Amino acid sequence: MHSLPQPTAAGVEQVQREAFSRMFRQVTKVMTFLSPLPVVLMSLGLIGDTTAWRRWCVALALGIVLAGLAVVVSWRRQPVVSHEPGTALPLVTFPLFTVVNLSLGGLESPLIPLVLPVTLATAVLFPPDRARRWMGYLLALVGVQAVVTLTGAVDGLVPALFGGGRRAGHNNALLATMLAVTAFMMVWVNFIGTTLRHTFRGMVRTALDARDDALRAHDERVRSLTTLSGEIAHELKNPLASVKGLAAMIAREVEGRPAERLAVLRREVDRMQEILEGFLNFSRPLLPLNEQHVPLDGLCRQVAELHEGMAGERGVTLKVAEGTPVEAWCDARKVRQVLIDVVQNALDAAPRDTTVELQAWTTAEGEGRVEVRDRGPGLAEEVRERVFEPGITTKPHGSGLGLALSRAVMRQHGGELSLRAREGGGCVAELRLPAAVPTSEAPRKEALP
Repeated sequence: MHSLPQPTAAGVEQVQREAFSRMFRQVTKVMTFLSPLPVVLMSLGLIGDTTAWRRWCVALALGIVLAGLAVVVSWRRQPVVSHEPGTALPLVTFPLFTVVNLSLGGLESPLIPLVLPVTLATAVLFPPDRARRWMGYLLALVGVQAVVTLTGAVDGLVPALFGGGRRAGHNNALLATMLAVTAFMMVWVNFIGTTLRHTFRGMVRTALDARDDALRAHDERVRSLTTLSGEIAHELKNPLASVKGLAAMIAREVEGRPAERLAVLRREVDRMQEILEGFLNFSRPLLPLNEQHVPLDGLCRQVAELHEGMAGERGVTLKVAEGTPVEAWCDARKVRQVLIDVVQNALDAAPRDTTVELQAWTTAEGEGRVEVRDRGPGLAEEVRERVFEPGITTKPHGSGLGLALSRAVMRQHGGELSLRAREGGGCVAELRLPAAVPTSEAPRKEALP
């Protein structure tokens, strides 16, 4: 077993990006729902107003809204993004905010307070440096509106619906105070949002550290239990061999029912020895591979021949699909053992008068593949991966170690062993091996811990 890696900054960044991406998607969903609102509010400003510039503002706002919706739709089609999302979002929303506010009275617009939630959203969703840049950008736009309002440069800045004229009746001192308070609140809200972002990052790191500590402790316990089970299995092998030998000696001296009972005893001892051998194989490190060029199709035929008797007893046909020769770079003995284990599982699951098929082929990338297909009841999706865990088995008398050890052997080769449902019912066990090495100088893999 491998030691668990330490949590890295990259891992924390990935979790954070995915979380903020999901949050960003929720924000864009709300913005999409509210997108008609700016145009509607600006249209209110046209009531009783005949100025051409305000009509142009409404048209410009409508164009910006449509552009923003197109960007949001393109984002919504993608999975959770792997980079900081929404770089273009402020470039769309901030000008829209400015156009709407100017058409509704500039600094005296009823929508000016919206700068605070916008500042908070950018501080939470974006890294601190970028959030500060966006806040500066937004402050500059608010400043532009303040200049237009304080100088009275635009006739009819305030819509007729709100009283009309260059001002709504506030003096310069009040407007300057409003501007200062708004700017201060934006800086303060940016600080709160950045703090929330840092707090979230700290919580993610703490959670990942706690998870890794728990996994590390679990890994140590598994190592201890594996070593202990290996020692117990080794200690029990000799007494069982003695029991089996004594039963064989006594069986030669008795007949009838006692002899039948002794035969049952010997079979049970054989089964116990198989289970103990499985524990020993699982607890000891995998031996180094003795790799060479191996014909996988020939290996399938060998394993099929070995199991012809077992298949006949169970009324199951064992068939090897014909095809072009398939070669892989592997340890023939170990891969044969994996195939034996998988074929025996298929024969155990297959009903009478069905066929268990073996097929080997080479993929376009040169990888060797072997599939063992049966028409048994199959495995539920939630059980399909768990059967590779030590001690998990669907057989009434299984040890739950065969598939775990088989997958470990395949992964030692750099390949994989997997199970999937078969179309029409049954199960498919797939062995994947890396592409055959063309030269004999390929390095041998050492035993995995």
